[in-house]
Amino acid sequence: MAWRWISWRWMAATGAAIVIAATGVAVTLARPRSTPPAVAAPAKVVRFPTPSAAVPEGYAGLVEEAQTLVDWIVARHPSRPQSTALAATIAAERGDQETAAALWQTHLERHPETAEGWYRLGLYAVKEGRDAEAAEWLERARRLDPSLPDIQGHLGRCLLKSDRVDEAAEVLEPAIGDDRGGAVRLFHLGHARLRQEKNTEARAAFQGAIDRAASYTGAWYGLATALARLGLADDAERARAEFRRLKAEDAENAAKNLSRDESARMRRLLAGWYAAAGRIAALDGDTQEAKALLSRGAAVEQAALPSAAPPSTAAGDGR
Repeated sequence: MAWRWISWRWMAATGAAIVIAATGVAVTLARPRSTPPAVAAPAKVVRFPTPSAAVPEGYAGLVEEAQTLVDWIVARHPSRPQSTALAATIAAERGDQETAAALWQTHLERHPETAEGWYRLGLYAVKEGRDAEAAEWLERARRLDPSLPDIQGHLGRCLLKSDRVDEAAEVLEPAIGDDRGGAVRLFHLGHARLRQEKNTEARAAFQGAIDRAASYTGAWYGLATALARLGLADDAERARAEFRRLKAEDAENAAKNLSRDESARMRRLLAGWYAAAGRIAALDGDTQEAKALLSRGAAVEQAALPSAAPPSTAAGDGR
């Protein structure tokens, strides 16, 4: 079951570990979607709680502390591209995708070689259904950093939805033999092969996805489709039966998930953001503040340990 949450869990958690190389010349983004809001410096520099201060228990309090953190880091270290990246990451966690995208746009106008920025803009565009634009940005991110997590899967999916099937298959093909998130890429490769009417290759791709993630619901449906096209009726029915079982399980877990506790996850994220902020402060020689930020992060991380908070359940739709 944990597999089916890997995508969104990873996307949030990796914001804590952004390390950006700010190189290149300034350019203007193609088709900027909005004018980025100015981040106003507070009239008084914000100081953070000492490590002995209580860590908020609820999600809302943790988000409020995260916003205080980003307001401070942007005001105190405005010239650091990592500050903008952290601000964008926290905005996205709050659900403010428009602000997150605008912050990345501002950053990329100054540092166009930042793969993470193009990657994030691409993912925001995917969520809004702007697949052609997402493909453009994800392709740029892939050229800058091919190791971005599941970049092939995201890009291949956008190309498929834009009816660029052969290009999608070319992007997704190297996924074979790659165990680092390869299930998603193989799943989309299977669909590309189905659309190319290469049913044997489609079967192999879907089976590869299942080998990597046995409860990948959508991959079982794809496998059933490929088997049926190959005339293997009995095998196709067995795959469809497994798909139906997993789909029912998904629905049951989704209902349970409505009451899951988000606080533990948010504490883990906040701890990582404090660590990132501490590194930013250290880069500018602000040793005292760096130590305070790292200490606070350690306190938040301790509060996120399983012994300090009830474990949350995890479920996903597997697609």
